[in-house]
Amino acid sequence: MNDDKIENMLSQLIKMVGNIQSEQQEMKLVQKDMHNKLQDIETRGEERHKEIVDRYKSLENDQDFIREKTARNEREIGNIKRQLS
Repeated sequence: MNDDKIENMLSQLIKMVGNIQSEQQEMKLVQKDMHNKLQDIETRGEERHKEIVDRYKSLENDQDFIREKTARNEREIGNIKRQLS
């Protein structure tokens, strides 16, 4: 009778350990999936950041060009006014 109890307890322990291992594997898969999703979000965030920085640099370059052109035009207007005076 005692042997049956021990075998029963061992059987229950083996089932419990098996269930725990199964749950652990499932949790690892979920964790890996979450990690991959997070990586994807980070990658998209980095790409968007780069795109925004590129657009900002383009706007900066346009603004610099406009300032130079405005200064050049103002100088030319000043020269024309002097010539007409």
